[in-house]
Amino acid sequence: MKDRIPIFFDFGGTLVDTIEMTKYIFREALGKDFTTDQIIKMYKDASKKRMSMYMFFKYPVNPVKLLLKQKKMRNMQKESFLKTSELFPGAKETLLKIKEIENVFLVLVTQNPLMEDEESRDKILTKLFGSENPFDLILAGEDKLNLITSHFDSETILDGVIVGDLPNDVYVADILKIPCYGVTWGYSDEEELDTPFIVDEFSELLGMVKEHLVDLAEGKTDEELEEIEFEEIEFDEEI
Repeated sequence: MKDRIPIFFDFGGTLVDTIEMTKYIFREALGKDFTTDQIIKMYKDASKKRMSMYMFFKYPVNPVKLLLKQKKMRNMQKESFLKTSELFPGAKETLLKIKEIENVFLVLVTQNPLMEDEESRDKILTKLFGSENPFDLILAGEDKLNLITSHFDSETILDGVIVGDLPNDVYVADILKIPCYGVTWGYSDEEELDTPFIVDEFSELLGMVKEHLVDLAEGKTDEELEEIEFEEIEFDEEI
């Protein structure tokens, strides 16, 4: 078993509720009221590779207006995160307890563009966690699969777990051949997540991570680890 076991956490919908925030930004910036169901559908579309701009053509939003308003929307999102964002109940306490486990390495993996800017990221994490940020590494970008495989070798990844709220998180975990703990308080229900590892309360994650580490210690050796050429994997945009 590797010395450091990565636990990859999604951000929006897993740690932070962003639905009402997104509805507010679209209403103020574009003059359009979206329903909760539409916002959820947008997030699911955006989580897929190369879908971040294409998705807006599926909704009644003028794409030219959207491009012109991008800077304003980005600033509004940052302001909203710094003023109104909150962690889901039990998130901070559970993450800090997981961090105390020996050899666990907590990684935040997000497609939120705000988190790509170090200054904005630090302010947001301070708003959410104060001085007790539990994450050892923050990865932000458009493609979660690429973020993970470009920062970790295949053997280390194979010991890990992904925690997320979207079918795309399950899909990435399937490609990496690791478990995905699907949380039901975000953008997807249990049926949509299609994983045997369902989490209904944040506190359940502590026991699940401990069980995973026991399984690794008892059932996996370096000789049994499978080599995977992650660079050759392509996303199926139809999922």
